[in-house]
Amino acid sequence: MIQLTREQIKVNQNRVDYFFQVDPRLQKYFRASNHLFMKYNYDISGLPASILSIPFAANMMPLAWLTDATLYVDELDRSFYDCLAELKQAYQEMFPHFPLKGQIKVGQVSSYDYQPEHEAAVLFSGGLDALTTYIRHREKKPFLITEYGWHEGDCTDSEVWTADREHAEAFARKEGLSNILVESNYGTFVYPQRIDRDFRRSLGDTWWHGLHHGLAIISAAVPAACLLQVKTIYIASSHTIGNTYSCASDPSTDNLIRYGTGDVFHDGYELSRQDKVKVVVDHYAAANDKTAVRVCYRNTENCCQCEKCVRTIMGIAAEGHDPNDYGFPVPDELSGFLKRFLKREVKFFTNIQIERLWKPIQERMRENPDNVKDPDLLSWFPDYDFVAHRRKERFRYRVTQFFPIIRRKVRTGLQQIRETR
Repeated sequence: MIQLTREQIKVNQNRVDYFFQVDPRLQKYFRASNHLFMKYNYDISGLPASILSIPFAANMMPLAWLTDATLYVDELDRSFYDCLAELKQAYQEMFPHFPLKGQIKVGQVSSYDYQPEHEAAVLFSGGLDALTTYIRHREKKPFLITEYGWHEGDCTDSEVWTADREHAEAFARKEGLSNILVESNYGTFVYPQRIDRDFRRSLGDTWWHGLHHGLAIISAAVPAACLLQVKTIYIASSHTIGNTYSCASDPSTDNLIRYGTGDVFHDGYELSRQDKVKVVVDHYAAANDKTAVRVCYRNTENCCQCEKCVRTIMGIAAEGHDPNDYGFPVPDELSGFLKRFLKREVKFFTNIQIERLWKPIQERMRENPDNVKDPDLLSWFPDYDFVAHRRKERFRYRVTQFFPIIRRKVRTGLQQIRETR
């Protein structure tokens, strides 16, 4: 039997550290310290071990399911324990071709009942999805939960986390709300590339995207939500109705999660990304206000050069608004800006990006021509053929960059070999 065992939990005011023992057959997936931690801007030391164990169990169970391991935990909240079987079945339906096995054994299952004092908390990155969810539930005066899960071993200086935190705190002050801030190493306490090496092909997805990130992000917020007696944690959708691709954060899974007497709601799944752009710009236009939408989640500010930034810029433009009012400093001559970007980047676009993300922007421009501020943009972009231009630019790229491509593939292969050792 393959075993994963939590050996010790240390609680010190606003921080909880988990130390665990790993079966030798699974040790290659974990950093040598076998250590996971959560740090909050609230003192959570008064919470019972059953609640504080939720983030540990949530981060470990997906790997137990993958490897047919048994996770041992001394104590766990009954609501969360009861939802794990449903969660496993929901992920099994998402990955029907890969048998998810594994189990959890708990020494003591305890109930943590409370009468909710606050209706809502919203996981808030400042991005388009999260901002849309906040706008939809702002009348509930939700706590804003902002997380950074990329520390390695301990909390260290991070310009990105500083920028995220300061943005969330400033937003909360402006809205008259309170922040929940979480720091962790949930994104780094395992070696995801090693898990992907062994399971990506058979699973059909990566560890982080397919199984881990939904449970990691939501569970990190649970102790603070219990402390503050929150009824519902809202997590914004990344996809929309009709999505057929696996994702660790999905209404079929997120909406099953329970903790204490609280629950989780996967919000905005009925909205396309362009619908969300409209929610945001309509809200701020009606209030005669501006806000920064944080799209580059691993940069201190929006780069305005990556695909995600430019797609958001064009979504705002399609609604007839100025991207500069939403944290995207772009030139007035938007048509030329977009032409240069597509010339450089369209060769890398996937079919999903084109169909699900870019074509709705084109459709919105065709529906809303009177409000689009750049006439030259209207003269070509609504009818731009992404597939044909992608084919053309890929051919050009391969002809002119043949030898650099070969050298880069060799370097990448060597790097992947080093990372998986």
